[in-house]
Order: sequence, then structure tokens, then C-alpha cells
Amino acid sequence: MTDSITGFAPFDDWDESFKRMTEGGEAERAEFFRRLRRSMFLVPQSLEGNGLSLLSTQHGELFLPAFTTSGEFRKWERHEDGATVRTFEVLHGCVTDDERLAGIVINPFGGQLVLKRQDLDGLENAATGMTRERVEHRGRLTLEAAKYAPGLAKAFSAALKDSGMEVFEAYILAARQEDGETPRPLFLIDFNGDRKTLFPRVARAVQPHMKAGDKFELLKADYALLEAARAKAEPVYVK
Repeated sequence: MTDSITGFAPFDDWDESFKRMTEGGEAERAEFFRRLRRSMFLVPQSLEGNGLSLLSTQHGELFLPAFTTSGEFRKWERHEDGATVRTFEVLHGCVTDDERLAGIVINPFGGQLVLKRQDLDGLENAATGMTRERVEHRGRLTLEAAKYAPGLAKAFSAALKDSGMEVFEAYILAARQEDGETPRPLFLIDFNGDRKTLFPRVARAVQPHMKAGDKFELLKADYALLEAARAKAEPVYVK
């Protein structure tokens, strides 16, 4: 396991960069977090299934531990169990999807950086103008045909085509869960793979084509939703 696998811009100089960020001004802080979002990290695996290990604080909060180098990872007491490499976006997605998690802690036994949910959302909003929110659908989700600019459909389709995943069909719809609710754009995708990898890619692609402040949803299609979508609209993407 080599340190070169831990980043597009690996943090093998983490301590120095972290010190510059904490002692510097806004410019140093902004550059540090831009680099952080471009990086990949070693995350300890759990021997139970294919899950990831978690770190519990004395207050009972659960964090996802992430390491910048193999040297930092070896400080993990169960490092013999192995590690997987994950992008910062995927780690953020793990926190969004798992209500148990309070956030991410980078290098918990070294130059420790704790990023709670609100910190992660703030970073993403500052960098992309977007924030993530997990939506729990209760009851019936009503789908309607949507009007959208050709550029949006083109960007959506291109992101799916270049994702490296097996994508079968995709639709742009309007969705609402309750009567009287304002329909919101819904990007419905039938695919095999990890949504924590695919959804950030799609969100980045479509966001420039949305109005400022617009909320939109990305959803993995099940059989019922796919049938409902086919009855309402033509697919934007077909394998």
C-alpha cells in the first residue's frame, strides 16, 4: 500500500498544510479545503461484511475515520484488517446517508481534523453552491412530466455515459409527495453501482443548468418508479 494511492493531490504533507491552514488567513483556508475536496483517503475496513470501521468518541458520537497516508493509517489499532480508498465526496455521501454518523475525522491520531455534518455541508456549499440532504419518502410519490432545457438533458446524459457505471435508463421528471406541494425536479436513474459515487457526479453536471436556490432530487429507480416514469415521459438516457 503506497501513499500515492491516497489522492489526486495526496496529503503526504498533511501536517505542514494543516498548520498553514490553521495559522493563515482566508486564502490559505480556502486553498486547503479545495485540496481536501480533491483528495482521496484510506478508510479502515470492517471484517463484518464489506462495511467500514467507525470511531466512537467518549460522548458516544460516531465518526468515519479517514487517513491521508499509509503511515497515518498504521496508527489505527486494527490496521491489519485492511483499508479501502475513498474520495472525499464518497465519504461525505456516507455521512449523509447514515444518520448514526456525526461526521468525518481525518488523521484521528495525528494532526486531527474533525468535520461534522454542518462543516461538510458548508464546504460543499462554498465550493459548488449545493448542499446535500437525505430525503425519506413516506407515502406515495407522484411523478409528472417535466419541462426542461435541452442543455440540462444533454449534461445529465453525458454525466451518466461517462460515469463508468452500468446505467440502463434515466428520466427527468417533476415529483411531489403531497397534494399542494410544489413539484421539484427529479432525476430518476436505473443503474448498478454505488450512488455515493454516481450522484455527486450527476449533481455537478446538472447544477449549472438549475436556477439559483432550486432544490432537486436524485433517486435510484426501483421497478414501480421505473414503470411510473415510463408512463409519464421519454427517457433522457437509454443504454
